[in-house]
Amino acid sequence: MRIGGIALRTRRRGSGRPMIAAVLVLALGSLAACSGSSTSSASAAKLSGQTISVYTQAPYGTQLKDYQEYYAYIANAFHKATGSKINWVYSSSAVSLSQELEQAAATGSGPDVWSIGSSFNGTASALKEFYTIKPGDWSSFGGQPEFVPKQLTMAGPNDNNDVGVPFESIPFVLAYNTALLRAAGLTSPPKTWSQFVSDAGAIQKATPGTNGAGFSPADPYGPWKPVWSYMEQDGGDFLNHAHTTATLTSPQLQAALKFYFGLEDQYHVIPSADLTWQGSQETAAFLAGKTGMMMDAAYSLIQEAQGTTVAGDVAFAPMPNVPYGLSKRPAGGQAAESIVSGNYYDVAKYYKNLPLALAFIKASTSPAAQLEQFKVMGWMPVTLAGIKEVEKAYPATVPFIQAEENSTPTDYTPAWSYIETGVLAVIGHIAQQMASGQPYSSSYALSQLEAENAVVQSHLSGS
Repeated sequence: MRIGGIALRTRRRGSGRPMIAAVLVLALGSLAACSGSSTSSASAAKLSGQTISVYTQAPYGTQLKDYQEYYAYIANAFHKATGSKINWVYSSSAVSLSQELEQAAATGSGPDVWSIGSSFNGTASALKEFYTIKPGDWSSFGGQPEFVPKQLTMAGPNDNNDVGVPFESIPFVLAYNTALLRAAGLTSPPKTWSQFVSDAGAIQKATPGTNGAGFSPADPYGPWKPVWSYMEQDGGDFLNHAHTTATLTSPQLQAALKFYFGLEDQYHVIPSADLTWQGSQETAAFLAGKTGMMMDAAYSLIQEAQGTTVAGDVAFAPMPNVPYGLSKRPAGGQAAESIVSGNYYDVAKYYKNLPLALAFIKASTSPAAQLEQFKVMGWMPVTLAGIKEVEKAYPATVPFIQAEENSTPTDYTPAWSYIETGVLAVIGHIAQQMASGQPYSSSYALSQLEAENAVVQSHLSGS
């Protein structure tokens, strides 16, 4: 059945935002100054001595200690501000997030605050079990105009129905090993997918024992991103424009999958061993100097490279944005070098202490926290004050912040959880088949897409 029974639209909002929230900040500040001490005492009592549960990503992979350090920092800042504690509830995959969101909505119980990826806010909004962030709520952490406009495009279906507050941005780019590119006679990273294949081959030829590129189709989070980018650049999408029909069987998505896996079995610039890899293994190979280029990398790779032999050789560039065999994108194709990516805090309606939840979000979006999360995790800021702090301390981040502005939003739809997990399942099944020694099969890929398309369509049409 249709989740929540509401229609959500895509790629909306310009860069301008209403100034109502900014005015309310001043008005509420004046009211607070006039309020009595009894009100302040009551508010403090409501915040102190509580424990708030927050659903978030489990520490894992090469950033295990970084996650732990960041969570400890936020917990300490929150405790200092409120006198309350955080109980972190860890997720492990996009699949579990989808299931647990729906279970919490059905039972009216679960974590108090949820860290939800940009793509899943459509699902959260449609469930109608999360608070709508009102202008007065936004004022608690600076008001909407304080946040990066592109991040706000995924906060809710429209300006008046935001359910999420962004706390981190993750623009994805191409990472490459400058030493390996130089050895291959390459003076710049590729701008098209044809160049990507050619450059990867040149890297392998120049430095035997290295791989031109890597991927991780067994990862529970990431492999849909390069497939989505290629599909969008070729003029495709997961849904029709009206968001009434699933298009997972489109020629563009089929071509994107064939190219993605063709990097291994047709162009031979990715080793077959990668077919069973998750993201941490792909990253480890790059940091060991065994891979020339890595798709959809985040700035956190810089932190992870510290202390490795490639620490001085890691560089970044926009992802290629022209499909293989073409000199320019076809009609309808978008650059789609990165998704509008990041994470948002959504507050469950069954949680009755909204002021404490807002205080938690405030602690996570303060300029100091935005700078700290960048230092520890490599996550880009989402507030103007945070950007100012990070750019001042780390001038090299400017291209990444610009990359976020040049990224493309994904479909804002209650069916997104089924789209993303469905595409991930298709990629995983194809990888398993190929890892067993079979070549890429277009007919098998189509059969998998047809099955997932039917699932998505059932959640669009209400059947």
